[in-house]
Amino acid sequence: MVLQENFRQLIKSELARQGISQAELARRMGIAPPVVNKYLMGKTCPGLDVVEKFLVALNLPLEIHADEKVSVH
Repeated sequence: MVLQENFRQLIKSELARQGISQAELARRMGIAPPVVNKYLMGKTCPGLDVVEKFLVALNLPLEIHADEKVSVH
């Protein structure tokens, strides 16, 4: 799925930009590091609740526009 791949790439890029490890991200999200890895490797597709946890942990706002485009700033 294109959206899932875009999400994974966004999170990976943001981890690198912020200098945060997957273990630290997992700690911030309150989940185990192997679970974060499964999401980032595409082995598990996150639901909206998990997507929200990723964005909150990385301090990224989610915007959904009326034209159905989704963006993170």
